[in-house]
Amino acid sequence: MSFAVVVLVARLALVGVIYVFLFVVVRSLYRDLRSAGQPAVARKPVRTTGIPHLTVLTAGKTKYAPGKMLRVRSPLVLGRDATCDITIEDEWVSGQHLRIVQTHLGWQAQDLNSTNGTRINNVRLRGTVVLKHGDVLDLGRFRARFTLEG
Repeated sequence: MSFAVVVLVARLALVGVIYVFLFVVVRSLYRDLRSAGQPAVARKPVRTTGIPHLTVLTAGKTKYAPGKMLRVRSPLVLGRDATCDITIEDEWVSGQHLRIVQTHLGWQAQDLNSTNGTRINNVRLRGTVVLKHGDVLDLGRFRARFTLEG
């Protein structure tokens, strides 16, 4: 095989890789724009009965052992910063990562524009969401279940 043929095949392969990359980028942008354009679903007010806790499922790099119950008060800030109510020493967690507050709708979780995001029940949190008994929160390698005891 001549050198010219090898160069031609390499060029065609590079063009193919570029087109695949552009396809993936455009598809990702389309999905993000499509989900952002959907109206927010109005939720009925949720009654909060019981004392709210976060039960540690996976501790990550924290001082908390799995199974530890952390009392939730309003507002409660979770993050890597030492000023947070619950400090999570994980490079995947932002300084101030997540805020939990009690409102007339119930207990709500709000992502504080964290770099790596927050997941609730394996779904990326966008904005604010009302927490339900049993919801699982993921921040970096830290994982906890929101419960209403009593």
